[in-house]
Amino acid sequence: MLRLGIAGIGAIAGDYIGLIVGGKVRDVALTALCSRNEAHIREAAQRHGLQAAAFTDYGAMLRSGQVDAILICTPHAQHPEMTRQALEAGLHVLVEKPVGIFADEVAEILPVLAERPELVCGVMYNRRAAQAYRHVKNLVQSGELGELVRCSWIITNLYRTEAYYTSGAWRGTWQGEGGGLLMTQASHQLDLMQWICGMPVSVLARCSTIGRPIQVENEAELFLTYLNGAHGHFIASAHECPGTNLLEICGTRGRISVRDDSEVEIIRLEEDERTFARSCPSPFEQVSGTVERLTFDDRNNKAQQAATIQNFVAAAQGAGPIQCSLEEGLRSLQIIHGAYLSHWMGRTVTLPGDERVFCRILNRTGASMAIGHGPL
Repeated sequence: MLRLGIAGIGAIAGDYIGLIVGGKVRDVALTALCSRNEAHIREAAQRHGLQAAAFTDYGAMLRSGQVDAILICTPHAQHPEMTRQALEAGLHVLVEKPVGIFADEVAEILPVLAERPELVCGVMYNRRAAQAYRHVKNLVQSGELGELVRCSWIITNLYRTEAYYTSGAWRGTWQGEGGGLLMTQASHQLDLMQWICGMPVSVLARCSTIGRPIQVENEAELFLTYLNGAHGHFIASAHECPGTNLLEICGTRGRISVRDDSEVEIIRLEEDERTFARSCPSPFEQVSGTVERLTFDDRNNKAQQAATIQNFVAAAQGAGPIQCSLEEGLRSLQIIHGAYLSHWMGRTVTLPGDERVFCRILNRTGASMAIGHGPL
């Protein structure tokens, strides 16, 4: 039985407490809660009928001997240091996404983790638990789709009202969230895109703030380039209503599309398009292929969260690999920072971008989404 402590008792922590107390996660006992606000701990304990040790000091919880692992649910900026402290205390860590605001702070944790190979450190990218995307990843990684040609994702169904941004003082701010749509809402899809298709080598991006009184972006468009020359296109919005959720991955042997996280269409070509193009005498004939359509009925976000926590418990007990490692979580942050740099500087950025330039521009612009600040 893994003894788990939760740090940061807000809305998302309440969801996780409910899953654990409700028996949706096995082989784990919730033994400690930590928040600077004692009222939050009391309210959570009463709501869920939970008897757990209460801490207002994070270090005290780490030293208490009452936990084997920590689930970090605090604001983004606090994630790296809290992760480091827990690892140095000899505890397993599952940290809410994103892994932090500054990529350098996250990268500095990797040597700490390398010195403690017995410890597991995972990131809460729970969409990886969705069967539709696991199936798509397996198809792409098997080579069945041939060589990657294009991937595109229209993810504009991430709608947020003004009430969302006023629900916490840190929401919609650079200091609190380290970004907007890309950092908080669409980071799930960026994670899936790089998990399935690999890490791009460059990004050209344009970001906007539309119709909301916030510092950060709620619309973004990214053009990605991959090592083999393939291209990616990522369109995201938190203000469109209604929105669209459509992923397409095209290879030299076929195409996969995923609509609304559940409807999967797989087109398998009878031969590689490049071979066909060289040998076909007709200027307009296309490669023949077969079509397979699948429906996956596991879009429930809480079920994916429970599966991700369950994976963490199993990994901490040595029963399998972690679903999303800290190093993999860092890759998504590097794409996001590259997009912000590209937007601010008005040019394509090679990934990973220069974190020092990112920090200087962020400080100089006063945390705005204005374009064309130029290299420093």
